Amino acid sequence: MSPVPHILVVDDDELTREMLQASLTGACAVTAVASGAAALQQAQAAVPDLVLLDVDMPEMNGYATCEALLAEGATRDVPVIFLSACVTLDERLRGYQAGAVDYLTKPFDVSELRAKIKLAIAQRDKNRDLNAQLEDVMNAAMTSADMYGEVGVVLEFQRRLSGCYHYADIARAVFDALERCGFEGSVRLNGRQGVLSMTGPLECSALENSLLDHIEKLKGASIQPVGGHTAFNYGQALLVRNLPMGEAARHCSPDDADRFGRARDNVALLVEGALGRIRSLDIETKNASLENNAKLVKLTREALIDISAQQHATRLQIGAVFQRMREEIEHAFIHLGLSDTQEDLVTDTLARHTEEVMKVFDHSQHIEQHLHHLIGKLGTTG
Repeated sequence: MSPVPHILVVDDDELTREMLQASLTGACAVTAVASGAAALQQAQAAVPDLVLLDVDMPEMNGYATCEALLAEGATRDVPVIFLSACVTLDERLRGYQAGAVDYLTKPFDVSELRAKIKLAIAQRDKNRDLNAQLEDVMNAAMTSADMYGEVGVVLEFQRRLSGCYHYADIARAVFDALERCGFEGSVRLNGRQGVLSMTGPLECSALENSLLDHIEKLKGASIQPVGGHTAFNYGQALLVRNLPMGEAARHCSPDDADRFGRARDNVALLVEGALGRIRSLDIETKNASLENNAKLVKLTREALIDISAQQHATRLQIGAVFQRMREEIEHAFIHLGLSDTQEDLVTDTLARHTEEVMKVFDHSQHIEQHLHHLIGKLGTTG
């Protein structure tokens, strides 16, 4: 409101207009017109603080004029006081239905009129303040709702990660979360399961792969602008399209800048969550590999123990065979009637071959010792 309120007087009676101007001069700045059409034109040219409006006017009466004034955006909250000789209840109800804030009858009391004008303008100002406060509250509520929704996306993503056992599952979870935030992008995940590069449900194009190559070369954990997009590098690379930062974000509205800032923070949480799940899967893969290796070592040790036992049993069996053969030959000498020379020949032949067999036994002992050495090492590894 200006220091001196601007009052628009609308009345087809010239004397009434003059009386109102004289009554309000000093306390108000008064503009007077003689018809509803003129009132609408004047209100658009200079929005008044209040309109004093006659009811009974030709062509466009006061009720129609009031409704037309309050239908326009510029004059929608301008208070209207009817000033009329019509005093019936029906007339007052029509004034209320048209949107007026008060209804005074002619002839009017100047003190009452000034008081009514002051009260109506004060109420208008109070309503404007309340509406501004309500708008601020609604904007804050909408921002809070957006923030809670965004946090919900992150929490749902973290919950979903627990059921992801392959890199492709993690990538799909990332893209679904991005879509709920209103974005899309490309991701590269790498670890013990290999390297996976995806854009939505599809493999990356050559250009997208080259961009991800560039992002992977960024040193350390980082969030950096790439044109009008944003790159995230936490050991796993993610490019989010149409998420500006830095110079590209300076031309955004304050609301968009705030939304983009929250989006970058939330996407960073998504990437960190994905990284944590990949590390967990890699540890599980490593443990499974170690477990398989332990099983393999155990089976190998058991096989070598079995081979060593068989080697030892074979050596004993061969030794027993030669012992029986020697005894049987010596016993046969009695019945064969061989000469001493013949007995010596057989004995020498048997001794020579026995010596050769014993050399084989010596080599077998070296193999057995080596097997025992391997078994000891495998036992320590297991």
